[in-house]
Amino acid sequence: MFCNKCGNKLDNNSKFCNKCGAPNNYIPIYQPDNINSLLYPQKKSKLKLLFIGFGVGSIGVIIILLIVIFTGSSSYYFSETENTPDVPTDITNSNTNSPSKYKTVIITDNIYDGVSIKGVSDANALISKDSTDQKSSCPKEILNVENEIIKKYNITAVNLCEMDTDFAKELINVLEHIYNEYPEIRGYLTNISLWNGSFSERNVIAEFMPIFQFASSNTSSTYPWVIKTQIFLNSSYFLNKNKLATSVKENSAVGHFPPNASIYSPLAHELGHYISYIAMMKYYSANSILLIDDNNFETLLKLAIDFSKGNHSLSMLEEAYNNYKNDTGDNVSFDDWRGSISKYALAKDDAGDYIYDETIAEAFHDVYLNSSNAKPASKYITAVLKERLKG
Repeated sequence: MFCNKCGNKLDNNSKFCNKCGAPNNYIPIYQPDNINSLLYPQKKSKLKLLFIGFGVGSIGVIIILLIVIFTGSSSYYFSETENTPDVPTDITNSNTNSPSKYKTVIITDNIYDGVSIKGVSDANALISKDSTDQKSSCPKEILNVENEIIKKYNITAVNLCEMDTDFAKELINVLEHIYNEYPEIRGYLTNISLWNGSFSERNVIAEFMPIFQFASSNTSSTYPWVIKTQIFLNSSYFLNKNKLATSVKENSAVGHFPPNASIYSPLAHELGHYISYIAMMKYYSANSILLIDDNNFETLLKLAIDFSKGNHSLSMLEEAYNNYKNDTGDNVSFDDWRGSISKYALAKDDAGDYIYDETIAEAFHDVYLNSSNAKPASKYITAVLKERLKG
């Protein structure tokens, strides 16, 4: 049996692909009325599967939300148009990409099983060690850029090993602008990394993955789990500036991306997803998802279900839309109002349902790029986003 998404060979009883996280279509997806029987009896077993997911096709944006404890939640930003270091014996990984000019040696999907995790400091140390152990040959200039990002923005691990130094420094400017504007977002993002997208994901420019089970403890319950929240930059684009520049320019010119998109601004789009996710965490009173145990497992589950269904994102959009109509008297339809931002803002999944968080990320992207000249819808949406971040 093979994965319908990436072609990876599967075990006969696999519910999900252990490489890309896509559901096995031959096994029924859960329905909301049986979710408790599916999840809770298994939640203390080692690395059991929890599933919530959907995907988007050719429109260019995919959100696959999984709590698969091996994979996680993903929001992809799509375009239209050396040797891997030794892996310690106590971890597994599904990244088997061979090195090439536009690939990184960094493995982003290592999973540690049965390690000693006594608290937040142990979790952060493990994430940091997994990162630094892979960078013995990285240039000193890039290591300095990475360390600057880690210290300034409280991000646990940064992996830009093969990136052009000047390009990497420009990404700091994106982070500085956004973190100064939204200081509440510090301390939640664990990783920013170059990433080798698989062949089936070759048009992915960047990805936000809020939930990835990175490690399980050596206790009988395997708690606490360590959850990474991360942003990936596809090495085939971010190590090939000409390809990235051409793609972004063309997509912006036809309205697929907001006006004036640059090679740096896809990071802003993913940070829009990240900030929207933090706003949702505050709504559910989730101070952190770095460590998961019996006390906050159900909160993590609520976050995953909401992110998958888009309920919180929709509520933000509806609030912004009503504010706009009340202020302006404009009777524009909800979808036309969202679509004024970009074509991406009206992305749908395979079932034909809107992915509302893409509207938020595109609004954020638009305001980042165009400030006071951003579309009115974008400015109203980011205003609500700022309010929601206050909790």
